[in-house]
This record gives sequence, structure tokens and C-alpha cells, in this order.
Amino acid sequence: MLGGKIFMKTYTWLAVLTVLALVLAACGGSPSPTVFVEPATQQPVETHAPVATQSSAPTVGTEPTAANPAPQETQQSSQPAVTPVVGVELHRITAEGGLTLVKDLGVHWIRRNALLWSEVEPQLGARNWEAVTGFETELRNAAEQGMETILIVRSTPAWAQMTPGVSCGAVSQEMLPAFAIFMHDLVARYSAEPYNVKYYELGNEPDIDPGLVKPDNIFGCWGDVNAPYYGGEYYADMLKAVYPQVKAADPQAQVVVGGLLLDCDPGNPPESPAGSGQYADCTPARFLEGILENGGGDFFDAVSFHAYDYYYDTLGRYGNLGWHSSSKINGPVVTVKTDYLRSVLGAHGYPDKGLINSESAVLCTGEEAKCLTETFEETKSIYVAQAYASARAEGLLANIWYSIQGWRFSGLVDKQGEPLPAAKALAFSASQLNQAVFDQRLEQFTGLMGYAYQRDSARLWVVWALDQDQTIDLGSLPAEMYDLYGNSLPPAQQITVGVEPIYIVW
Repeated sequence: MLGGKIFMKTYTWLAVLTVLALVLAACGGSPSPTVFVEPATQQPVETHAPVATQSSAPTVGTEPTAANPAPQETQQSSQPAVTPVVGVELHRITAEGGLTLVKDLGVHWIRRNALLWSEVEPQLGARNWEAVTGFETELRNAAEQGMETILIVRSTPAWAQMTPGVSCGAVSQEMLPAFAIFMHDLVARYSAEPYNVKYYELGNEPDIDPGLVKPDNIFGCWGDVNAPYYGGEYYADMLKAVYPQVKAADPQAQVVVGGLLLDCDPGNPPESPAGSGQYADCTPARFLEGILENGGGDFFDAVSFHAYDYYYDTLGRYGNLGWHSSSKINGPVVTVKTDYLRSVLGAHGYPDKGLINSESAVLCTGEEAKCLTETFEETKSIYVAQAYASARAEGLLANIWYSIQGWRFSGLVDKQGEPLPAAKALAFSASQLNQAVFDQRLEQFTGLMGYAYQRDSARLWVVWALDQDQTIDLGSLPAEMYDLYGNSLPPAQQITVGVEPIYIVW
């Protein structure tokens, strides 16, 4: 839970969201996960791990006829169906847990951790679905709202554990068929009405060694410090057993590699500590490579991964030293991690596998006082707009904010359940990007990060400055312009762009 009072500007909220905020007032935050410090960066490892509505999107204008320096973009008379990209993790899929709020914010994806195998099958062959009736109600709630659930399945029962006493760890070799049968029955149960779950994520941060977490942790822990690819090889054995059974239960069900931590770049490890000449061990990030090296590439549909950045105590500034990433260079670290994953998948012949950033946020660490400021709250809003714009441009299936309550001050609501400014930024992002098709990066402007999208008969740009404010000439007058919260800006041909993203509609 967020501690203390959040100091921030007074924002104009839509009346409906003010009402919805009251619904959340009784909602308490989930305990923050254990934080591990990555020695190279001395930043917490990414171990874990919204306010207009879809219908309130501004009316788009017509294509300008004046000369325009932008890259030529193909006009489409009939835009193909687009899967919305905006998602949020909920700790409970209920109105009190934030379901009503995120629905009205335009969120399409909900990630839920987790259905526990150990609860449903505490003894081999003895299924107890009654143990998860409350969980099933949550899945129905999401389906009734037309929202897509990514369901994490984890927790190995005692009789199936490779390492006795470690429920977050791997399933023993001899019990992989039992897990596969369980997954068949689970998918058969939940992929149909009234649940309609199609995405099944197998574990959460499996690229963690069990020696680094509590035995029943919600993270991992299929990792193996002694294996060349940190245990990804054995995870592939599990996928080979499970995938055919999942598809037999529902050919449309999607098997998703559990959200990879990817703590640092194995191809360019950071110094630990900086300037020491000693480099961090980034072997855990080779987990996916291990899956592929052991022939697992045909036995999953998508890869889930986590991409957190860390606040640098200045408005709009953040980074992730483990991946040599920063707001001044490339924007959110999701772009760097996506490039890495695509390079690994492509090198093994799977360039088209789906990718899901299933935990996204900017985290505030260190002294609490710096996190309880208007500056951090504004930075969080900036990050929301930049992260979703980048995720859409990178072609991700979904980008999931972690979470509605958050951790390390990443929440979209405060401890009373009141929406924070980042919630409004998320809602406007959803209204603009959920039905947008990425066209190309805007590389003609020095010092800017920018993306062009096609949306029905209009074009949309999202642009921001990487470092210093930049004044640019658009070449013609856009139809509409908005700040990151959806407030209308006066259209102009020459504009000054700062770290706060601007939405430009042609």
C-alpha cells in the first residue's frame, strides 16, 4: 500500500470516475513482494513484479492537405480488426478490486495471479475445484465485462515437487504427465463459457533459482544456477508435455511462457559495482534460450516478460541499468527487452512468436519522501503514456501495468482507492492506442522519440523529448492535439515538445 499522503495537482476528473473511485475506497493493497538487489545496479531486481473511457475518445480530424514532412503513411479504406494493447493486473477481479474502474478506463486485458495447482489437486488424482470457487467467480466477472484474462497457473503440489518443500519450483520429471493432464482439464473447464479464458501463463518469473526466494513464493522458481541456460532446458520438457494436452482441450487456448524476469542483459552485462571491472552474472536471462535449445519452440504460443524502469528523482527521468536503458536514450526498457527477445526467438527460427509485457511500471525506490511527491506522480503519468505507445509500436500483444494497487509506489490508485493522475493518463492512452495500427517511428526530428499510427481514416502521432525540450515544425496544421491526460491543446504547426508526450491527430 502507498504510505502517507500523495501531494499532487488537482485534476478535472470525469464524473463517472469520481463515483467509481468511491467504490474502491474499501480496497486494500496487496503486500509488496520481496525485493532482491541486483549487485550490478544496486536497484531492486524486477522480481514481480487510468481517465477517459473508450467511448470518450476525441473526434478525429481529416488528413491535412498541406505539405507534411512526416513519412508517407498508407491510407487504409478498411482497417483490420485490432486487438487492444492496454492491460492492468488486478489482485482481485471484483468491483472492489478495481474491475469496474479499469473497465471504464478502457482496459482490455486483466492479468490474474494465480490459480494454484496445489489447491485444486492436493493429492494425485483428487481434484477439488470447490477450493477455487471464489477464483472462478472472478473469472466470470471478467468475461461478463468482455475483458480478456491472462491466467497464471502455478504452485506445484507436494507430491509433484522436484525439490521437496518448494511449491514455487519445478514439477518432477515423473509427474510432468500428471501436470499435463491437469492443464488439459483446467483449460477444458475455463476456456469455455462462462469463463472464456484463452491465455494461460505457466508460472511467474520462472527464471529465478529456488534458493533466492521463499519456497512458496509467488515468483519462480524453476531456475537452476548450475544449468547453462539457468533451467530453461527443463522448462522446455514441461512445455512439451503440457502443450499437446492444452491444445487437445481447446485448440484456441494460448500457452504462454511464464513472465520472465530478465534481470540484466546477458550479451552486455553491467559492471558490478560500476567502474569495478567486474560484471554481473546475467545467465538467468538466457532462460528462454534454454527453452529453445531444448526444442521447446514448437510448444508455446507467446512469451511473457517483465519490464520495469526505476525513477531517477527528476521529472520524466528513469532507467534500467541492467539493460543500459534510460529515458534519455531509448525511452521505456520494454523496447530494449523486446529487441533482445526477438533476437533470441529469431535466431532459433521463431521470429513471429507473440510477446506480452505482463508487468510494466516505473518504480520508486530508496527514500520514501521522494516517492510521495507530485513530481513522481507526474513522472508515472509520463511513463504510462510512453510505455503504452512503445508497446503498441513494438507489436506486443498486451502491455500490463503492475498493478492497480501497485508496489514501490507504482499503483494507479492511492491507499483510499482514489484514482491517481496516472490512471487518467492510462485511460487516454487506451482511447487513442487500443484501436491504432503502428505505422513507423518518427525519426526526422532530432532529440525526439515518436511513433506514427493509423486509426480508421486518421493518423495519430505520439511524440516526446528524450532530454531537452525540442521545438519542431510539423509542416502543416494538425487537426487536433492533446496532452497526456487528454486535455485539448491548440493545434499549431510549430510546437515545443518536452518529456510529457503529446498526441497529434491528422
